[in-house]
Amino acid sequence: MIHRITYATFVASLATALLGGVLFVAWQALGLAFGNAYLLTSPNGVFKTVLCIAASIASVAAYVLVHAKSARPAPEGVR
Repeated sequence: MIHRITYATFVASLATALLGGVLFVAWQALGLAFGNAYLLTSPNGVFKTVLCIAASIASVAAYVLVHAKSARPAPEGVR
């Protein structure tokens, strides 16, 4: 049960962090391309904070996944 919840949390937070990171870089690239300082610095507020929190949640969930046992039995000969 813990494994399933942690896995879902990991996938959701990792997807949020990765897709948000791509959007963050694209947003700043547009700011550079247009020479607009506002576009360049605007994602540094709440948007960046949300991305950092999502990445932190993904890393903690990955750590828990390594140590949480799956409900599936181990293959024969692997214990």
